[in-house]
Amino acid sequence: MPLESVFDSATQPVHFDPAALRHDLFDSTPALLNVLRTFHPWLADMRGKLRDAITAADTPQLAGTLHTLRGGLAQLRAKPAVELVRQLEAICKADPTAALASDHPVLLALEAKLDALSTELGQFLSELQPVVPPRQI
Repeated sequence: MPLESVFDSATQPVHFDPAALRHDLFDSTPALLNVLRTFHPWLADMRGKLRDAITAADTPQLAGTLHTLRGGLAQLRAKPAVELVRQLEAICKADPTAALASDHPVLLALEAKLDALSTELGQFLSELQPVVPPRQI
């Protein structure tokens, strides 16, 4: 079965847009899968950095982490998560000396959105895994 058919038959996610990302990658399903397989652990790493910056009450580190996270999420076309990150960036810019509370509503909403995104990304990749193992890409 051609890779494009496999991609088209996969459950289409709602928290990111693999079709738009694939289009950006010259409609290459192998390139899309490489990006997603790289993005998944990167997202986990960025979430750890986000938590570390909040725990340390380090607003400049938090702002930098948010900026990087926003860029990655924008490439993935994770629009709802991008909007939450933008809101948090605005909060950091408004008062660079104030620490963001770990229970801030926008932060909690972002964590929930990133949980959903990570789960959905894992499911999307697992659907394609039997047909397109990583070593073939």
